[in-house]
Formats: sequence, structure tokens, C-alpha cells
Amino acid sequence: MRKKLLVFLMAVVMAAGAAAMSFAEDVFVTRNGKVYHHAESPFIMNRETVKMTKEEAEAKGYKPSKSYLKAKAADNKVAPETNPVAK
Repeated sequence: MRKKLLVFLMAVVMAAGAAAMSFAEDVFVTRNGKVYHHAESPFIMNRETVKMTKEEAEAKGYKPSKSYLKAKAADNKVAPETNPVAK
């Protein structure tokens, strides 16, 4: 019984880890840059970039670019007509 429980718990932990990895956000850095950008950033168009997860970029000391922060803020805004508090 204990062995089955241990196997089940290991499977749950592994599945949770795989799910977390699949939702990692990709960002892009330039060769000499100090910030990371989102894929649609105009600052990285036609430039050589390196793709990595946001967590990897932050672990290496990169900070979010201003355009990245603006894009994330725009993604998180709720339209006034759908926001019950705004009425």
C-alpha cells in the first residue's frame, strides 16, 4: 500500500513539474543587451536574439524591457464594459 502511494505521489509531482515547464514564457535577449523582450517587440525585429524562458533570463540578470512591461500591463487590463466595478 505504501509503495503504491509513493508511486502515485511521484507521478503527481512529475506531472506538476511538466505542466509548469509547458507554461514557461519565452523571452528574447540581444547579444549585448541587458533587458529581455517579448516576441513582438519592435526593438528585436531584424536583430540576432537568443530565446530563453523568462525565469532563465532573470536568473542571468536580465531585466524586463519597458515595451515588455507595457505589453504585460495591456494584457492584464480588463475592458471597462466587462469590468463590473467600472460601472
